[in-house]
Amino acid sequence: MKTIEHPLAVAYLETVAREAAALGPERRDELLADLTEHLAVAFAEQPARDEAEVKAVLDRLGDPRVIVATAREGETVALPVGKWHSLAPLILLPVAGLLGGFSLVLGGIAMIAGVVLLWAAPQWSRRDKAIGTVAALPVPVALVGIAFTSTATGPLDSGLLALVVPSVLIPAAASVYLFRVGRRMPS
Repeated sequence: MKTIEHPLAVAYLETVAREAAALGPERRDELLADLTEHLAVAFAEQPARDEAEVKAVLDRLGDPRVIVATAREGETVALPVGKWHSLAPLILLPVAGLLGGFSLVLGGIAMIAGVVLLWAAPQWSRRDKAIGTVAALPVPVALVGIAFTSTATGPLDSGLLALVVPSVLIPAAASVYLFRVGRRMPS
């Protein structure tokens, strides 16, 4: 790759580099290399003798902000996945059934939060997210059953236990599955 020595061209490339700071490193380097190569070819075809000729070449390239905005359109932004974001749905889904045995509201909130965080996490495929969501379905069934069982017979009943156990174990099994699949994903 040829180097560009004219101060206006160097300043132009530095502006592009500043504007492209939000791009991924590979995309930013590729963009700068392409522009540098384009400038080198343009100056080789028609050597610029003064500032007006250099400005004309730079004007033909375009505004650095527009160039970077165009480059940004084709790039997908991958947000960093924190450890909490990865673990929260795996914890909330099985805990939702357990919480439902004590408080219907807390169980419902935990289940909804777990499913929302599961679908917001980028490390699992749609299939894995669907498996996690289906595995969470015993939780609302148990919550409704708990509401009817606890009002009819009292707080601790074998029917209540029969509802809480699957609403904890099925999401827990899905959490183990999602944990294993998430560890295999390349980061």
